[in-house]
Formats: sequence, C-alpha cells, structure tokens
Amino acid sequence: MIDEIIGSIVAEFGPLSLEAIDDIKRVGQIRKVNRGDILVREGEYSYELYYIAKGGARAYYLKDGKTITDWFAFENDFISSIVSFFLGVPSQHYIEILEDTTFMVLQLKDIEVLCDKYHDFERLARMSTTKTMLQLQQRIVSLQFKSSKERYDSLLERYPQIELRAPLGDIASYLGITQETLSRIRNPKNGI
Repeated sequence: MIDEIIGSIVAEFGPLSLEAIDDIKRVGQIRKVNRGDILVREGEYSYELYYIAKGGARAYYLKDGKTITDWFAFENDFISSIVSFFLGVPSQHYIEILEDTTFMVLQLKDIEVLCDKYHDFERLARMSTTKTMLQLQQRIVSLQFKSSKERYDSLLERYPQIELRAPLGDIASYLGITQETLSRIRNPKNGI
C-alpha cells in the first residue's frame, strides 16, 4: 500500500530519489480509520500530515453549537490541522473522517528531517504546501465573489461525486449557504 501511495505522490508532484522513497517508507505510517472517527479535535496539538489514499475527510470549526466545514479532502489530497501543524499551537478545528479511509501519516519531525536530507522531498513539500494554499485562497475568493450556484459548480468540478460522499449539510456549510439554498441550487425547477 505504501508503494502505491508514494507512486501517487510522485505522479502528482514529481520524482523522488530512491533514498528519499526508502526513508519515506521507513517513517510513513499507513492507517485505516472508520467513518465518523475524529483525527484531530479543537484544542489538541497536531503534528501529523495525512495523505489520503482512499476515502475522505473534512475539517470543520464549531461555532455556537454548529459545525462550519472549511475543507474537504479525498483521494490524493493532503489534510492536516494547518495552524497547529505549522505553528505548534492547539488546533482551532476538527478533522473528521467522512467514509472508511486509508491514509499515510507523516510526522512533522520526520518531514523536517526529510526536507533537510533530500532536495527532491523539500521540493515536494513546497509544492504540496503551495497547492493547498492556492486551494484555500481560491475558496476565499469564491466565497467573496462568486454566486452560490457558481461555488456549487466549482465544488462539483473539483469533486464530482461529493454529494455521494459528504452530507449535504456539510456541503452547504462549506459553500457558505443554507441547506435550503443548496436544495434549490440542486433542483433548479424550484427556482434559485
């Protein structure tokens, strides 16, 4: 399984030396978790980066008893508690598993060693961080400047099967709309 995961990462971000691959195999852990499991909770420290091989997850905040989803990740995506991971502070959000999921976990300390040791791994880390930052920036722009329908269409373009994989309430929250508005967007006969 770890060979397949590393193969997917290489296909996405570029080649890695055999030595770097061997070290990733040595420090990377394969985990299988069940739908509904919580990987990270608000207030916990998290120094783990998850690369999803199969399945899906979401990151969300709790505000006044409601969950506000701000990140979905599925196959070939990374997810982590970014603020906790990079700044070493308690997590501000939760990471929940949406369906039975298999992923590779890398610890921050191991990533730092791999970056120091291998230029190609450092490039991979930079590229994956940049990809994540750009996706989050696109989401901010989308929330500020796109209509509800345009945001929904963009999400479906990125994750065509998301409605089968994530609850509609979580999708609506991610889009910054009510579940009723999402229902109208999905069924245009009812009007938008």
